[in-house]
Amino acid sequence: MGGSTHFSVFLLVAIILLCSSTKTVNATCYASEKQALLDFKKDLEDPFGRLSSWIHDVDCCKWKGVVCSNRSGRVIQLLLEGPDPEIDDFGDQEISALSGKISHSLQNLTHLRYLDLSLNDFSGIPIPSFFGSLRSLRYLNLSGAGFQGMVPYQLGNLSSLRTLSLETYRVSDLQVDNLQWLAGLSNLEHLDMSRVNLSTASNWLEVINTIPSLVEIHLPYCQLDLISHHLGRDTFVFHANFSSLTVLDLSGNFLGHLIPRWIFGLTALASLDLSDNSFEGPLPEILGT
Repeated sequence: MGGSTHFSVFLLVAIILLCSSTKTVNATCYASEKQALLDFKKDLEDPFGRLSSWIHDVDCCKWKGVVCSNRSGRVIQLLLEGPDPEIDDFGDQEISALSGKISHSLQNLTHLRYLDLSLNDFSGIPIPSFFGSLRSLRYLNLSGAGFQGMVPYQLGNLSSLRTLSLETYRVSDLQVDNLQWLAGLSNLEHLDMSRVNLSTASNWLEVINTIPSLVEIHLPYCQLDLISHHLGRDTFVFHANFSSLTVLDLSGNFLGHLIPRWIFGLTALASLDLSDNSFEGPLPEILGT
């Protein structure tokens, strides 16, 4: 009898826990966050109705591209990647590029962790500086989205960021005055600023060296210049702090006539691209070991 009683109690507790967990799974989005997303949609140009599910009568956690926390109902992901021009040649209406303006209402998504606006068409407008107020962001992908002008230094406030991708198709589209703000991204693991004009960021190497968590660095065709700042000279002593770095792409820059010695100390590297840098002389033997 005692065993039967214990089993009944266990079964009752299990049912209560199941009902409780079901409630959390069905958490609905916050009204303020739904309104923020509707205001965001209002400023976008969406000729093929990619965001047609974004209507007031539907829970925003069920909208396409929106992911909410099962526990709290807060919007934690906004995944609005556009079509890849190398794959979607025929313009799939389901993933046609968004354009228009970026509403400040996104600031109200205070729990947002992932923001992907890549491969859209925001030509002629700068990256919004208020993105730097989205302090919960872990992932920010604006690659190939057509943004132009200065990369806002406010992005340096995103201390929880793990991935920052700002790749652009043309060097003239995005540029920076300096990269000092990057030092604020102390947890960054993946950095992609391909073809962003970094010609005035004379201390780029020293700044990036303050982020030991980096696993991948992609800085091809960024007009990086080591020659003018003595960093490309064979006599320059630089102690790289990239113990976790596995991928390094510095192709298409101005790194000098000799491969910088500090690169040879990156023992965790699995992929290294230094092509199109006008290096001279034989390859160091260490590259073959």
